[in-house]
Amino acid sequence: MAGYPPQQGGQPQGAYPQQPQGGYPQQGGYQQQQPYGQPGYPPQGYGPPPAQGVPGLVIAGAILALVPICPLIGVILAAVGLGEAKRRNAGVGLAKASIIVGIIWIVLSIGLNIAVRM
Repeated sequence: MAGYPPQQGGQPQGAYPQQPQGGYPQQGGYQQQQPYGQPGYPPQGYGPPPAQGVPGLVIAGAILALVPICPLIGVILAAVGLGEAKRRNAGVGLAKASIIVGIIWIVLSIGLNIAVRM
């Protein structure tokens, strides 16, 4: 190439000169991680378990335990639903509250019947 001084040190033309020794230290290259599973698909076995709602017996027991006409049926339904609620780990508190409220209604109704008949 005309107009350029001759290259010294045996470097090919157009190559970058070597960096001085006082620069930043060389760091090892990063290894590329292999992707987990197939691309585009979520990994299997992770994430929250599928949603399982409150058992229907617990909900029916809660509604009937709150109604003063039929608290005994509400207590029975809530007590039966409590086992399913424990297996699902959902609605245990509602089942226990329904049983307690139903028992309170039963005790109050018995007490009022005794008081009225005296």
